[in-house]
Amino acid sequence: MLKNTNKCPNEYIVNDDDASQYIRDCTIAALILIAAYGLFITEFISSWVLFVIVAVTLPRWVISVHELLHVKDEKQINKIIKCLGISPIPLSIVTLSYPQMREIHLAHHRSPATESDPDAYHIRGNFLVVIFNALSAPEQSFIRSLQVNEFNLQLGLDLLIKLLILGILVFVGGEKFFWFWLFIRIVYGLGDIVFFRLVHHQKGQYGTFEMKIPSTLETWGERIFGATVVQATINHDVHHQNPGIAARHLATARPYIMISSSN
Repeated sequence: MLKNTNKCPNEYIVNDDDASQYIRDCTIAALILIAAYGLFITEFISSWVLFVIVAVTLPRWVISVHELLHVKDEKQINKIIKCLGISPIPLSIVTLSYPQMREIHLAHHRSPATESDPDAYHIRGNFLVVIFNALSAPEQSFIRSLQVNEFNLQLGLDLLIKLLILGILVFVGGEKFFWFWLFIRIVYGLGDIVFFRLVHHQKGQYGTFEMKIPSTLETWGERIFGATVVQATINHDVHHQNPGIAARHLATARPYIMISSSN
């Protein structure tokens, strides 16, 4: 587990129980998405219901993987999450696996929203460009990563596995798979805009900021998307000050972190 590098109570630091919960959340999210796809192709639910399920479920997988990136390396993660990475349903035929994602995200934390940040391309610049980059982030991250790191056997095997999964999903769903894939890409892209652009750019300035929202919106957001999704987003500045703090404790840890960082 990560060490407490700021002056806040140790009980706020992520522990093995938190990590296990993140992995359970990934498993549950994957099962829900697959089940929803099955219901959609058998016409038990409409496309609109499928979109709602994807919108509520996919962010839980993404944020759980994000939290794991700070806690577990690739040797400590089960092979499924290690292979699939950013989504339980392959977003593209070219997506990164967990080790590459972790390397990029830790580099993002070292120089957030600067030109040295590997995630700068979907944070900085004209908002329309940022939208395009967010919607194409899986492919762009893959290409940009290969420009820095060599292609390796494990990444190739992971890509083959994801291609096989895509093939199976297309085979069983036919044309309906397109809608399932499109909904996932839209939700992922919108989440990318919130979790990168909006928390790292405010009032014309780049940095890492708190996202202040009405308490009612926060409450309903937690009910719909889960507390981890909401707290990791609105308290993103605290998370960057100490990524070892569990998402559920970010709000409570804010006074300790802000006082520590100002000294």
